[in-house]
Amino acid sequence: MASTEEDLRLTLETLQPVKTRSATGLNRLCISISDLHFTDNSVGNQSSEEIVWAEFFADIANTCDTQKIDEVTLILDGDVVDMIRSDVWAKEGVYPWERDKDTFKDCLRSIMREIVRLHATSADGFFNHLQQLPGKLKNTRLEVVTLLGNHDKEIFTDPVTLRMYYDECLGPKVANLSVEYRQWIGKMYFDDEQHFADRNSVPWLPFYWGDAELRVFITHGQWRDRENSLAFCPGNNLPGWNTGDGWRAKVWQQLNYAPFIEACFGDTVAAGALSTFIYRCKLKLSSQDDSQANVSRIKRVLDELDLYRPTSAAIARILQETRNKKTGEELRDIIERELYETLCLWLSWDYTLSSSPAWRRVAFRVVRAWLMLTGPLHMFRVQLHLVRGVLWLFDQIQNLLDVLGPSSVYREDGASFKNLQVFPTFHDLFLEQGFRLHGEGHTHVPLQSEADIERSAESAPSRNFTYVNFGTWRDQLVTKEKKGYRRRGVGRSLYVLNLVNGEQPGYRFYVNDNLSWSDRMDQL
Repeated sequence: MASTEEDLRLTLETLQPVKTRSATGLNRLCISISDLHFTDNSVGNQSSEEIVWAEFFADIANTCDTQKIDEVTLILDGDVVDMIRSDVWAKEGVYPWERDKDTFKDCLRSIMREIVRLHATSADGFFNHLQQLPGKLKNTRLEVVTLLGNHDKEIFTDPVTLRMYYDECLGPKVANLSVEYRQWIGKMYFDDEQHFADRNSVPWLPFYWGDAELRVFITHGQWRDRENSLAFCPGNNLPGWNTGDGWRAKVWQQLNYAPFIEACFGDTVAAGALSTFIYRCKLKLSSQDDSQANVSRIKRVLDELDLYRPTSAAIARILQETRNKKTGEELRDIIERELYETLCLWLSWDYTLSSSPAWRRVAFRVVRAWLMLTGPLHMFRVQLHLVRGVLWLFDQIQNLLDVLGPSSVYREDGASFKNLQVFPTFHDLFLEQGFRLHGEGHTHVPLQSEADIERSAESAPSRNFTYVNFGTWRDQLVTKEKKGYRRRGVGRSLYVLNLVNGEQPGYRFYVNDNLSWSDRMDQL
C-alpha cells in the first residue's frame, strides 16, 4: 500500500509552524545534521571530539556572514541524544521497554542530567555552542528545529525529562515556545492544534519538517526500517501499519504515532542488551589489574563496542578478542561468561520475542532452548559461537529481505529507485509544490542518490531529484589494511541555500563531509 492523497495533504499542511512574517525577498539557508547520539558516556564515549563543534558552529556563522543570510534554519534530524546506551538501566534493573515500572522515569531523568552536564554546561559541549550561536549571527535570524529519532523517543514518556531537554539543551525554554510551534506539533501528531496549548504542557519533537521554497523535506528515516519501528495489525476500529505500507501520516495519527513512540526491537531491545553486557563486563573487570595480559585492551574494546553496527558485529568483535592468544584464560572466562549470561537474560525477556518478526521469534526460541539445555554443561565457548552464527544468519536474512522483500522500502547502505519512489517528497502533490530534495539520517551511512522521477502531471519543470542521507556525527571504527581497527570521527552536514539578493543569487545545495583523526582517538 502506498501513501494516499490524504496522507500527503496532511503532511503538506503540517510541514512547519505558521510563519508570523514573510520570507519573501530573504536570503535563506537551511543546515541539517543527524544522529549525534549524545549519551551519558557510561558505556563508552562515542561522541565526536569537542573541537569539531567549535569548527562546525564557526562555519555556520561564517557562511551566514559571507552569503549575507537573512534567515537560517538548523535542523537536528533526530537521535541528537541517546537514552538507550547507558548503564543506568542495568544498574536499576529496569529496561527501556519497561515503561510502567516506578523507576523508569527516574532512569530517564538521571541519564538526561548527565547529558546536560557533559554536553550543555561544558564550555566545549555541542549544546553550549548551540545556545551561543544567536549571539554570533550578526544580522541573521536563527530557527532551530529538532526532530524525533528512534533512540530519543523515550523522553516523550516523561514531560520532566522532555522539558529538561528543551530548557537545558535546545532552547528556547518551554515557557517561551511560540503559540505557532505548539499548534504545529498538536496538529501533526493529534490533528488538534490545541493539544499543547497549555503553557505548562511540553510539546513533543516534530516528526518531519519541510519548506517548499527551499525545496527540501526532512525526516529521520525510521519509518522505513522494520527493525526500528513497530508494526500494527488492524483492530479495535484502528488501522494497521507496517513499513511496507510507506508514508501514512493519517494512519500514524490514528495510531497516536505508536509505531515510532513505542519500544521496538532494534533501538530498544538489541541496543539495551549490548549496554547491559558492557556494564556487567566492566564491573567484573574493575577488580582486574590493568597490567595483566590484554586487560586494558579489553576495557578499551568494551568502550568501543557500541560503535559496531549491527549489534551482532559487536558480539563478533569481543569474541575475536577472547580468541587472542594474549588474552589470559581468566580474562577470557569473564568475558564469555558475562556474554553468555547476558544473552540468556536477553532471550528470557518476553519482549525480545514479541518485538521480533515471526521468522525471528522461531529462531530465538530454538536458541533459547539450546542455551537452557546446554547451560549445565558450562560450555560457554561452544554455545556462544553457535549464537554468533545464528546472529550472523539473521543479518544475512534481513539484508536479503531488505533487498528482495516485496514490501521493502529500506536499505541501510543505499536507496534503490524502488525505495525512492515511496518517499513523500517524490509524489506529485509534493513535486507540484516545488520539492526536489529528500533528506534523512538514521542509517549512519552518508550517501546521496539521484532519481529520474516521471511526474504524472504534464509540463513538469524538472526531473532531477535527490536523496541525501546525513550519516552520523559520532566516531566510527574502520578496518585497517592487513589487520586491526582504527577509530575516526565522521560527520556530514547538508547546506541548502536560496539567495535572492547579492552578487550570485540562485538556489543550490551541497554537503560538507568531515573526517577527523587524532592522538586522543588512537588512545581510546
